[in-house]
Amino acid sequence: MDFRSFLNDLDRREKLIHITDEVSHKYEIAKELKKSENALLFEKIHEKEMKVAGNIFGSRDRIAMGLGVNRDQLIDEMRKSISNPKSPSLTSEAPVQEVVEEDVNLRKLPILRHYENDGGPYVTSSTIVAKDLDGNRNLSFHRLQLVADNRFAVRLVPRDLHKIFEDSEEKGRSLEIAAVLGVGAELALAAATSASSDVDEYKIAGALSEELELTKCQSVELEIPARAEIVMEGKLLAKEWVPEGPFTDVTGTYDVVRQQPVFQVDCITRRKDAIYPAILPGGSEHQLLMGLPREPMIFEETEKVADIKDVALTPGGCRWLHAVVSINKQDSGDGRQAIEAAFKAHSSLKHVVVVDSDIDIYDSEEVEWAIATRCRADRDVVIKSDVEGSSLDPTADPMRKLGSKMGIDATKDLDNLDKFERAQIPK
Repeated sequence: MDFRSFLNDLDRREKLIHITDEVSHKYEIAKELKKSENALLFEKIHEKEMKVAGNIFGSRDRIAMGLGVNRDQLIDEMRKSISNPKSPSLTSEAPVQEVVEEDVNLRKLPILRHYENDGGPYVTSSTIVAKDLDGNRNLSFHRLQLVADNRFAVRLVPRDLHKIFEDSEEKGRSLEIAAVLGVGAELALAAATSASSDVDEYKIAGALSEELELTKCQSVELEIPARAEIVMEGKLLAKEWVPEGPFTDVTGTYDVVRQQPVFQVDCITRRKDAIYPAILPGGSEHQLLMGLPREPMIFEETEKVADIKDVALTPGGCRWLHAVVSINKQDSGDGRQAIEAAFKAHSSLKHVVVVDSDIDIYDSEEVEWAIATRCRADRDVVIKSDVEGSSLDPTADPMRKLGSKMGIDATKDLDNLDKFERAQIPK
């Protein structure tokens, strides 16, 4: 379901709150997004023409709704899409190209300022489309810091797009890219998936939604979602780098300032009544879209060593640093093996708790109870020192970029099951 259709669906279900008072794109929208868990549509932005939508995929329930599945089917749906990719169809009917602007002025967009120490206004919902030198497509999320009327600084994490740009830059070439704003849940999740470099994330999205259609860009040799809201076409400039940051990342703490490439925007296409999508840095939408695609990866790796029931990256761990894994324990070593598998699947994990299948992994009180009653620290806790983890962990050594990890086996001792059973009142 495309972004606009999903907004309309939320509206019909009375799950989209309309903010009719005039608000500023400088801090005020961020403040409203911070204090609400609801999907919000800001209808009047000071000195801007577009409406702004935020918190749209800010809950598991809304993401599931966007895919047309139940919440407990999310991991299975994502696993199926990765295993059975499907190419989207190509169309010339593209609402996202109803308006074509070649005289680019990015300051007309309601690009938000979020927190007081951020390095500038940031686009936080951009899915970047690129092709490597062999023509293989790549989708990925990247934040864009406004630095001029037609330029952004782009944070390139050392993954696929970074390598594609590096290869292009080595040949003295700028890299054609398109930044897409306002996509459906299928594209958002696909773009956030860490698939291997030879996987076309459009095909993952195509497996999640048969309705997805692509169209050709106006000024670059790329394909974009035909029913997106806004597309910025241009290139990552070779040999031109600028300071990027500070920026509030998924942990709610500030990322450091780095030298990053420049995205020169040469053309903007959009719907006539385009709605600008805003993702609050460090908010639930940011955390879910970043973390949720890691859950099927943890599931698949843990499944190799234990009978796994479910996995969740937790809100208290920014849905990135902490995981809870539920297993049907069959052997005394299952808990420890599940810990190792989770760390292997998601290298940014800092803490992981393994629990029995009777524990609700989405209830932090239940998980804490399991730790209190089923874990003995000198036997059931795994600590790893001086290991690579997440670059977003503020406790990591800033020079060596190393930190620590802890795994907690909070499963019942199979030799003494009676001691660990919860008391039940007869019905």
